[in-house]
Amino acid sequence: MKASTAHPSEAAATVAPRRMLLGYGAFVAIPVGVTALVLASVGYSGPAGHAPADSGAVPLYRILGVLALVTACAAWAGAMARRIGQPRVVGEIAVALLLGPSVFGALLPDVQRRVLPPEVFPFLNTLGQLGVTLFMFTVGRELSLTALRRDGLSASALIGHSGIAIPFLTGVLVALALPDTYRPDGVGAVPFVLFMGLTLSITAVPVLARLLADEGRLNTRLGTLAMASASVADVTAWCLLALVLAVASGGSPTSAAVTVGWVVLFGLVVWCVVRPLLVRLLGTRRPEGPMAAARTASIVLVTVLLCALATEQIGVHALFGAVAAGLVMPRTQAVEQIAWRVEGLTSWMLLPSFFMAVGLSTRLGAVHGAIGWLICLALLVAAATSKFVATMVPARLLRFSWRESAQLGAMMNCRGLTELIILNTGLAAGLLSPALFAMLVVMALATTAMTGPLLRLMDD
Repeated sequence: MKASTAHPSEAAATVAPRRMLLGYGAFVAIPVGVTALVLASVGYSGPAGHAPADSGAVPLYRILGVLALVTACAAWAGAMARRIGQPRVVGEIAVALLLGPSVFGALLPDVQRRVLPPEVFPFLNTLGQLGVTLFMFTVGRELSLTALRRDGLSASALIGHSGIAIPFLTGVLVALALPDTYRPDGVGAVPFVLFMGLTLSITAVPVLARLLADEGRLNTRLGTLAMASASVADVTAWCLLALVLAVASGGSPTSAAVTVGWVVLFGLVVWCVVRPLLVRLLGTRRPEGPMAAARTASIVLVTVLLCALATEQIGVHALFGAVAAGLVMPRTQAVEQIAWRVEGLTSWMLLPSFFMAVGLSTRLGAVHGAIGWLICLALLVAAATSKFVATMVPARLLRFSWRESAQLGAMMNCRGLTELIILNTGLAAGLLSPALFAMLVVMALATTAMTGPLLRLMDD
């Protein structure tokens, strides 16, 4: 007899309907029926006499719905911003402000509460803080000290430090001139004016890099100098943030000095101990494959989280530890692949949650009357002018043309996401009032949005 050569899948496809019905009856219907009889014999007394205690947990479907809405709105707003020649972050910040209490909540408060229920805000804030921590790790990776030395550390150091010092002084003077009502209760004058100085000094390295890449300027002589100068300014700004938070949380000069000492010790441990250890664990001569990638990812993420935990416990915020972890992380291909994956999730879901948390915390209605908006305008002018002059004049002294110097000033005015992170940190630490927070968010959005158009205008 000739053996059948039919493939098993072909044989299954030619089974007669009668045999299929017989199989379902024997192996599905009968077990289901027997299960029903067993349950009936056991008996069912109906629902329990008391409802389970309310744990206060927010239903998962609410969190998922809000996350879907936030992610979709951020993606749409970012795409719209790109169409009009703006960085994605401008659209993402703008839509968060529109969905918050300042616009949507003011026009349709009941609908806004149903779409973005207040009980979901803590979850958005937590996800946003995690996203910011991971984002600051990527910022630390972009602040390459080797690249700074290669691109001319002397010129970038002068422009970067000038771009910090003069706006910082301007912020201190502005803080002293503000009415006392803008300083939160219980906050000392020194921490308040120091933090205000810091808020006017920020340049956002990641946003500037993406803007220059979109404009085709990233690899030009001016673009390279702008990135190097912004990197110097960013490193300095994060060190200043650590100092300001130490002063704010210390309570006394002695306590603040102790906190600063812990920060210095943390930096030494990370640079002298953690960095060589990471080079040994994540060196280039490592096996490839899924297991090796999983090992690299675990080492990278655990390092970032432990560094962030250390600085959070010291009292200078987790962001400082995440930046430090990025600075000392080896620039190997395996690490770059892990960082690229982390950056994707962070950019498209976690950071939009942070923007929405900022939008829900920003109440433009707290800026009262014409006087309040005049103060907001004065803050914007002070921030933009001080940064512009502090960059343009040193660049001119270094024999750049007036146009190139002015373009550098426009580039260094790009504050973006980094400014929002600083502002949110200050709000959480009680260093900013709601009205001042709203004004500074407007300043961050405006100075970021004007960077691209100013550069294009100066080209004409």
